Amino acid sequence: MPRNSLGSLPRAASRLPRMAPDMSRLPAGRIVTLADDVTTRLYDTGEEHLRPVVLLHGMAATGMLNWYQTFQRLQGEYRLIAFDQRWHGMGHHGDFGFQALGEDVLRVVDHLGLESPIIGGYSMGGLVAQLAARTDPSRLGGLVLAATGTGAERNALEKITLGGFLRSSPLLNAVPVEIAREISEETPSPHAWALRELSSVSFATHRTVIGEVARFNSTSWLHELDLPVAIIKTTRDIAFPQWIQDEMADLLPRSAVFPVHAGHAVCAT
Repeated sequence: MPRNSLGSLPRAASRLPRMAPDMSRLPAGRIVTLADDVTTRLYDTGEEHLRPVVLLHGMAATGMLNWYQTFQRLQGEYRLIAFDQRWHGMGHHGDFGFQALGEDVLRVVDHLGLESPIIGGYSMGGLVAQLAARTDPSRLGGLVLAATGTGAERNALEKITLGGFLRSSPLLNAVPVEIAREISEETPSPHAWALRELSSVSFATHRTVIGEVARFNSTSWLHELDLPVAIIKTTRDIAFPQWIQDEMADLLPRSAVFPVHAGHAVCAT
């Protein structure tokens, strides 16, 4: 399993982040209908001459809320695409399950006619990216898996941690929807926009997603994914401890690990 230093990452990765979004630099979201009448809100920089990268957000986030810094920093280097996954933001409100979320990724790829896109997944999005690749790895150019792993609830420590998340999950959404509804600006400020996005993910979604994470286990089939995978290893991660990220890297036949000395929320913050 190769190990790479941060010095070998693309030059854009070393830029200082902007914590407040510059709304003028972000593409407008649009509602699209994918195959099987699946609807979602899609963001696309639209630069068809650049390599396409589809970014999958984590739990309690939305496509742009999770990835706006990436959009600001990598526009012009890749064609960046994000969308709201089911039960998040303006994502589809049909049946929920990680297998369905993985199929939605390929629906987006087909809808946009993307050739060999890179799929980047953070946390929950990393699990979904694995499932999308499992369906047909030949359709994808590679994966970037950040702050994620092979699943959870396989030993006593993980069960205790998952139990704590389930009991505290209502606290994850700190923005009641009533507050967001009071924001009436037609073009909201970055702060008001973030409040709206946070409030769009219900408490029920948190609990459902945590339950899906608890059931997820990719250890029996990850070795089948014969495509290049970059793993952003968050060394201070509590949600996905280092060992479970290392397990994922060891199982993937073509993986490279890029350690980042930060906690689980680093991709969003």
